[in-house]
Amino acid sequence: MKYKAEIFDKLQYLFEETKFNDHQLHCVIKFENKLNDIIIERAMNLLLKAVPILSCVYKHNNGDSYWETAVNSEFSDLFTIVSNETDFNTFTTSKTNELTGPQIKACLYSSTKDSLSIIMNHMVCDGAGFKQCLYLLSHLYSNLMKDKNFSPEYILNGDRSIQMITSQICLTDKISCLLFQNKESNQRKKHMFPMSQDENTSPFILTHEISEARYTLLHDYCKHNNVTINDIVLAAYYRALTKIMTVEGKTLNIPIMIDMRRYLQDKNINSLTNLSSTVITHIVVNFKETFKETLTKVNEEMNAFKAKQMGMNGFVKLALVFKLFSNTLSFSIIKKNLKNPYICMTNIGVLDYEKLIFKGSPATDAFICGSIKYRPHFQIALSSFANKITFSCNLYGSMQDRKTIMNFFSLLDKELPQ
Repeated sequence: MKYKAEIFDKLQYLFEETKFNDHQLHCVIKFENKLNDIIIERAMNLLLKAVPILSCVYKHNNGDSYWETAVNSEFSDLFTIVSNETDFNTFTTSKTNELTGPQIKACLYSSTKDSLSIIMNHMVCDGAGFKQCLYLLSHLYSNLMKDKNFSPEYILNGDRSIQMITSQICLTDKISCLLFQNKESNQRKKHMFPMSQDENTSPFILTHEISEARYTLLHDYCKHNNVTINDIVLAAYYRALTKIMTVEGKTLNIPIMIDMRRYLQDKNINSLTNLSSTVITHIVVNFKETFKETLTKVNEEMNAFKAKQMGMNGFVKLALVFKLFSNTLSFSIIKKNLKNPYICMTNIGVLDYEKLIFKGSPATDAFICGSIKYRPHFQIALSSFANKITFSCNLYGSMQDRKTIMNFFSLLDKELPQ
């Protein structure tokens, strides 16, 4: 069986070629007790049947690409069990192989309190799609715990194209996006996060957690000031970056990810796909200004984006290129003109603990993060679970880079409302 490779499948593939990131998604879930390892392995195999693209291999042909069902869908590395944290962390920073499959893998850290790590090919879907897949995995596990012969009757195998988003706006609005939002995406600016030149690098994922009590404080601050958690974090990010990069009074440009499902009435689509776009925020921070003054700048900028079909520009441009030219020529054009930002931020949002239920094994903590960046690219991600926020930063970097990022987490934390 063959499946069309969509535009963002190809774009994510390019990110590895251009050394922006390794196009993987990561999730770590910690449990109150133990999981049933036999059942979780069965659930992973059922997941491949419920979401056929996960058992496909990618056939790359310079843009004229497609997915094809693997000849042998019995993947030996779909699920593994480890007994120590080092092996678990090594798995968490590893990659799927789009050319051989599967496009998702899981690793169980067997202990008195188990942990589960899931990695997924970002070519298949974005953060929202990844959450959709994680909820399905927990659903399969829970049903298998009740009935070992359980098999889902549904298949996630619907439309994966960005057409479902671009079809939501009229031709006039598409033209407006092209004419007046031409700087909304695909821009690279000169400012870079300070990183070492040490060539002794390895992949790592560093995290910093905001407690439930602190989360409540931030949530109340949002209500009182009519802003979002994203506004607050972005303002703190700008202030922390201004300090560590010593760029006071200069315009910083930070792209942020936008889930384009915001334009769909029914957001529960029957497929895994990439529907994330980008907008670039532009803020100048002065050391004398208060956090609230920076926050006001961020909030006003975000409100302006929301009033003008936020994120649509990138989708319209990509759809137009692939409509006007052949797949191979379009891929060549995109590759030649792709400018990966040096600094960005992504808010993956809430990982719903009421949907992430593994029967008999309550989850105590979980976070999602995106791809591991290659220097000099730098990204902060955040996700929340059970009223806690986890910041993460992923990098192929050195020990000095680890120290710099951990110091940056502390700086970012101090900028957030206390």
